[in-house]
Amino acid sequence: MSESAPPAASAGGGGAAASAGRSSRGRSRRAKNRRYRANLKTRSRLQIACWNAEGLRRKLTELQGWLSESKIDVIAVQEAQFSASSLTEIPGFQTAAVRRRARGRRNSGPAKGGDVAIYVRKGLNFDKLETAPLAMADTTTEWCGIRLYLSNSALKSSSPAPTLDIHNFYRPPIRPGEEDQRSDYFDPSALPTNPDSLLLGDWNAHHPAWDRHCMEEDETGRRLADWMTQTGVTTLNDGSHTRTSYRGQPSTPDAVFCHRDLARRCTWAVGTDIGSDHLPMVTTVTMSGHRPRRIRKTRWAFHKANWTGYEDDCESTLAGLPEDVTAERLNELFTAALLKCSVLHVPRGARSDPKPWAMDPELEEAVRDRRSARAALDAAPGSTDARDRWVEAKRRAAKIEEEAKARSFRNFATEELNRPANIGRVHKILRKMEGAEQAPPGQALGDHGRRAVEDRTKAAAFAKQYASVSRQVRNKLQDRKTKSELTRLRAEPCVCSDARTEACSLFTPQELDTQLRNMKCGKAPGPDDICAEHLRHLGPGAKTTLLRLLNLSWSTGQVPSAWRRATIIPVPKAGKDPKMIASHRPIALTSHLAKLAERLIAARLNHLVERDGLVPPEQVGFRRGRSAEENLARLVQRVQDGWNKPKPRGRPEEGKTAEKFVLLAFDFSRAYDVIDHKMLRLKLLRLGVPKCMSAWIWAFLRDRRAAVEVNGARGGERPFRAGLPQGSVLAPTLYTLWSADLITALKTVPGTDIFMYADDTATLSSGASIEEAGRRAQRAADIIASWASRWKMRVAGEKTQALVLSQWARDASSLSIKVSGAVVTAGPSLRLLGVTFDRLLHFGAHCAELRKKVRPRVAQLRRMTGRSWGLGERQLRSVANGYIRGALEYAAGAWMPAASASHLELVDRELRAAARVITGCPASTPAFALLSEAGMPAACTRRSVVAARLLGLAMSLPEGDPLRALAESTPPRRLKTTTGWRDRGREALARVCRGGAPLTFEARLATAGPPWRDVPGVTIVLEVGPGGRRDCHPDTRREAAESRLAELPAEATWIWSDGSAADGVLNGGGGATIISPNGDIREVRVAAGALCSSTRAELFALRAALEELLNMDGRDTSLPTVVCTDSMAALALLRSGPAAQRTPLAADIWRLLAALTEGGQPVTMQWVPAHCGLPGNERADALAREASALPQHDTPIDGGTICKAVARDAARAWQRSWPDGWYRAIWADRRPGPVLEADRAVAVDIHQLRAGHWSGSAQYLHRIGRRPEADCPQCNDMGCPAARCRVCREEADTPRHVLLRCPALAGRRLRRLGNIHLEASMARDDGAVAALAAGYRAQLSLIGYAP
Repeated sequence: MSESAPPAASAGGGGAAASAGRSSRGRSRRAKNRRYRANLKTRSRLQIACWNAEGLRRKLTELQGWLSESKIDVIAVQEAQFSASSLTEIPGFQTAAVRRRARGRRNSGPAKGGDVAIYVRKGLNFDKLETAPLAMADTTTEWCGIRLYLSNSALKSSSPAPTLDIHNFYRPPIRPGEEDQRSDYFDPSALPTNPDSLLLGDWNAHHPAWDRHCMEEDETGRRLADWMTQTGVTTLNDGSHTRTSYRGQPSTPDAVFCHRDLARRCTWAVGTDIGSDHLPMVTTVTMSGHRPRRIRKTRWAFHKANWTGYEDDCESTLAGLPEDVTAERLNELFTAALLKCSVLHVPRGARSDPKPWAMDPELEEAVRDRRSARAALDAAPGSTDARDRWVEAKRRAAKIEEEAKARSFRNFATEELNRPANIGRVHKILRKMEGAEQAPPGQALGDHGRRAVEDRTKAAAFAKQYASVSRQVRNKLQDRKTKSELTRLRAEPCVCSDARTEACSLFTPQELDTQLRNMKCGKAPGPDDICAEHLRHLGPGAKTTLLRLLNLSWSTGQVPSAWRRATIIPVPKAGKDPKMIASHRPIALTSHLAKLAERLIAARLNHLVERDGLVPPEQVGFRRGRSAEENLARLVQRVQDGWNKPKPRGRPEEGKTAEKFVLLAFDFSRAYDVIDHKMLRLKLLRLGVPKCMSAWIWAFLRDRRAAVEVNGARGGERPFRAGLPQGSVLAPTLYTLWSADLITALKTVPGTDIFMYADDTATLSSGASIEEAGRRAQRAADIIASWASRWKMRVAGEKTQALVLSQWARDASSLSIKVSGAVVTAGPSLRLLGVTFDRLLHFGAHCAELRKKVRPRVAQLRRMTGRSWGLGERQLRSVANGYIRGALEYAAGAWMPAASASHLELVDRELRAAARVITGCPASTPAFALLSEAGMPAACTRRSVVAARLLGLAMSLPEGDPLRALAESTPPRRLKTTTGWRDRGREALARVCRGGAPLTFEARLATAGPPWRDVPGVTIVLEVGPGGRRDCHPDTRREAAESRLAELPAEATWIWSDGSAADGVLNGGGGATIISPNGDIREVRVAAGALCSSTRAELFALRAALEELLNMDGRDTSLPTVVCTDSMAALALLRSGPAAQRTPLAADIWRLLAALTEGGQPVTMQWVPAHCGLPGNERADALAREASALPQHDTPIDGGTICKAVARDAARAWQRSWPDGWYRAIWADRRPGPVLEADRAVAVDIHQLRAGHWSGSAQYLHRIGRRPEADCPQCNDMGCPAARCRVCREEADTPRHVLLRCPALAGRRLRRLGNIHLEASMARDDGAVAALAAGYRAQLSLIGYAP
């Protein structure tokens, strides 16, 4: 869109003519200049194109260039011919309206071809027209339309914004007959005739009024001409042809119609040939109003930052900040200093608009030839030679464009995405492919019956919507009670007696460093424009100032106003109409300084929650080491145990006969957004949260304000007087504390179990009869509704789900529960925490949902790789395991052990599909070989692993936890087909133990060390210099270690420790040597468990050595201690600090380290390379091997080790189930790893040859019918002549023959492996298989076969 051009200057002028021009009628030059300047502000020109694309996707590259060169604002496309599953996007444009073809030529035939669409350049605002201006019976004409809005802010008028309705039509040619069963009901009288409508499209109508080549009008052309005469509508066409048929005849089936008033402001022209048989039409419309100002939001380019200069400048700038200032002022100064330094050292810019792809040189030449041939045909319409030349040039250009696009994408996937650093980019691309429907940025939004068009108007509408939800609800009676109790509790002293000790103490530098490491980078900044990257790259002096700011806010209870401000970005919800304001989820961007303060407080609050048991175990949301899987597993096992009770022989007895259940899943409406702040403060004080902490949280929540930003346009701030801040670090923990008393209230209902994950609340009511279970469920629903009313919340009864869990189908026929005035009827299934439950807990519906979810993901991954190009195996395995297998195994420990084999087959199908993408193996490949090559075990194998993992997790919970109680119980088992995770987990552990003593489970660490307590004096070093790398020679590594150790104090107590475990998981042992300064040596041996990893064995050795050192009589406590170990994993685990430990073993080590450093003596924990000749390390290794033979039955086992051991045992059992043959002969008891060092084509050859189905084999191609012979089209006979090796002709060219027997490759085998008589196990060598495959293809090329 371009601004209006100035009017041409008049020639001459002077004397009487000039005097006449300065008359009172306003014709002076000055008046004309004023009108000209006003027109520049109030008028704009729109360039609107109309084009029959004849398939849009194949011409996209050329179209992009033309749109950019012609400065097109809107393009209406006919015959776009979209694929069935996706639309074609044009970079730089919004997909404003699309209408797919409704029917085909036959009444019951497919609706192929067709499709109309309108694309609008980004920056313009529009609304989609919904009512089609067509006759009711007209089912063949395709239409879509939009209303284009221009801004009227420059007009200084209250009149509505100028609009233009653009209607895009495609009327297909209808030739009634046996092949075309359509009827033509096109009626021009239904078309709009108002002055603000532009009608354009391919009408397939001919009339001299717009087609100068038309000798005789057709029926549709006549009807359109009569309609024009009757309504005052005219055509903008000048008679030029817009199409050249494949017979070489020019015509004008495309036309633009509008009212005569609009036609005075329009011009029309034919555009350049861009690949279709139709030429684009370009209509220029002059309108009042102007285009909206486009805001280009800039971002920090951290990858280009000069962090050294930034750190130095921050150090010098922040050193001069005043001391006696408030937290508000200090935050302002600190933020300003960081921004000032960032401007100097961190580049900032906006992402440029997408530009047309540079066309391939060969494609540019083909396009020139096509346009030249079309020009020659236009000059000689009847020339057969010119027609043939144009048709051939058109086909050639289309073919070259398709090849260029494929080549460009393949190069992008193979070269760009295969970089190790770009694995996250692959995930983003795939997630974008499956993302929710995105509203085009210019789409008008619905706001309570009104339309919000401009970005600022949209921002104001969103802000109004969100602020209305987070408003303070008044209830005099409840508010009075809350205020009274709150006043009483606030008068009581804090637990620290206002001395600021323990949890109320000032934050320490170690706490700050820990939380800075935990902050996620790459996140958008809040209103203050400070990102996590800015804070993580501060120097020591700047960190001291930052800690001073945080402590000032913490100690005074004053929260800077910038920390209570947010920018809200609306994001469309999946599956909702993106044109409605209520269909958008608010994403709040808050200050990263505030998030850092929240992290520090949340760490302390979470410690108090776990230490004091402030939240019941039924709530597992956002708690350390807990997950939704635990609640789902408890639900499944509880139901199965109830079903397994004896079947009633007469009247059912409560607690003695089989139980029936009613499951209710409640939905709190806007749970986080409506929490009353005073009531929350009251609950925190009731639970015993320190008053200092609750006061800071109160100040943090009060006077919160937020502004909504839409497409860079920011609206005004609005107050949010209730609710927890969206995106807040503290919000999840605060909600669990808020809802703790709800669990207590629900426990009063007999026979009812509670399951909570944050605000997702479910109850499971049991009874000997379904009537009793229903009564209990109703009572639970009443309690929840009453609790919600008491605390100013609302239960959405219309969204509450109910499900009957019973072995008898009649029980589910008529159950209904009343929830907050709404009647909830039990349905056939219920979705809870991402898992779909059915009445019999077969999980068939859930497996079907998983397949529906994962199938498109597999297809998208398949699009990013091919037989000889695309992502490498490292990227493919990573994406497939996280993006596909991760979705399939979500909460698998709860539902997978209970699912039947037929339902797990649905999961296996998608695993096999993903494995085929990873390996490139064909569909005929045996499942066991396919999954093994891809490194993806089958679902039936994973079932026992996830069950054992969940059982170990449950057994490690504290006594009294409901999940542990279920795991420990041994109820009778009546139903043989009902098996859950507890039974399958026990079976898996029994197989691992092989009849040995039962395992002792290690208790989960309830609470780690308090975050506010540091252990000073402990230094952990994870390197010895460049020479200590694993790829260096052992002598080099030893020298590097000795050089590093020489820097440590010689006058110290030295500890050398090591851990050992057979096969990495069995019979662990730890050993250590303690060398005192006087030369005394003590040796320590400790059993680490029957199931144990090497890292865990090392931790056992460290703990035993430290305990022995502390218990030594006569120990010189004035000397430092040096601990040397070769386990980098153990030291990295300990390096995260005492508060971050998750196992009792690591927590004990930090407790012992704290005891060692109490007197100020330092402890250095130094990593050393293993097996390089260090005497202390070698002796510790020998002691660890000796310790592995000690009795192990009393040593507890942790859940992670159990999971690894069961996974190893299940994999071996799966391998033993493989049939005898080529693949089992290769691997025996080993498993294949990824093929990393080969390109895609070579990796596919390796996988296919090992799996036994090679696409380069004549025998395989003949077996699947791809290499038929005259006398044998297809067979599986190895002796068939068509299956013989094409090189030696001795036998069928199976992978065994190619790799082991073919005489033509004997020389290659000898050179590569030193022998011509090989075993199948040689196929484990990726390089050897690749070399032999390449040699075989080379032999085929020599004898004339194409590779």
